[in-house]
Amino acid sequence: MALTATLQHNPWRFAVGDEVFLAGHPQFAAKVVAAFGHGRSAWPHYMVIDYEGTEWTVPQQILSKSPILP
Repeated sequence: MALTATLQHNPWRFAVGDEVFLAGHPQFAAKVVAAFGHGRSAWPHYMVIDYEGTEWTVPQQILSKSPILP
């Protein structure tokens, strides 16, 4: 219950500059360069740049602070 209340109050898990890993992509760290969402009910999305310099706009659900094991 406490986790649900915390997520409703502040659903953002990553900040600009954080290193993250993307599910479904090679497990090299990417860097968060922007965070955005539309209203309190929208799920957070982030713009990240991967190790090859490619920018991705992704939902929070596919990001992790540690490598994602298969």
